[in-house]
Amino acid sequence: MMDNNFNYNSFVQNPSNPIDIENLSLQDSLFSSNSLSPSPFNSFNISSFNINSFKMYSQNKIELLNNFFSLKQISFGGVIDTHLHPKQMHFLSKRLSNYTVFSSILDTSQYVYSSGGVSLFIENSLASYVHTYTSLSSRLLSVDLYFKGNVKLRILLFTFPHF
Repeated sequence: MMDNNFNYNSFVQNPSNPIDIENLSLQDSLFSSNSLSPSPFNSFNISSFNINSFKMYSQNKIELLNNFFSLKQISFGGVIDTHLHPKQMHFLSKRLSNYTVFSSILDTSQYVYSSGGVSLFIENSLASYVHTYTSLSSRLLSVDLYFKGNVKLRILLFTFPHF
């Protein structure tokens, strides 16, 4: 039975002050605490970043992610172009103790140097609702969550190849 009273406006909300990617200053915009407000009930905060490889400065980048996820109360954090295998990503993600990571396979064929790599960090309170996750390629990850009341959520995380 479908509930026709579902209010999409309260479930999916655009931030009142979206981050200007072109003029991004990590200290001023990304981590500013003045834009924090409690999340509405039954809502998610979602983010996605092109991390441009964890192979360099991985400890600094994972700390920045951890700080951002905590300050902005991120429920689902997508990270693309990790250039890491799932086991490497899982090891690195232990620094984010409040999150469970789901990662794509990594294409390291002879013609491609660690291409792609996408990972989805899910807050631990929501990770228990993950039913399945599938790495369709090094650039595409699908995660299915099943909630009470027959509510299903599929998150696709992908990146395009660089030409």
